[in-house]
Amino acid sequence: KEFLPVKIRPEMVGHYLGEFSSPIKKVVHGTPGIGASRSSMYVPLK
Repeated sequence: KEFLPVKIRPEMVGHYLGEFSSPIKKVVHGTPGIGASRSSMYVPLK
């Protein structure tokens, strides 16, 4: 998990902290492994 510092402002009082947090984070995909689909053969290898 990643924890970020939050500054409490007067307009935030009375709300849940989760309303002000961003639930979206960058997805990092790995390389295709054993059992991957046939379309993964067109993914360039590093």
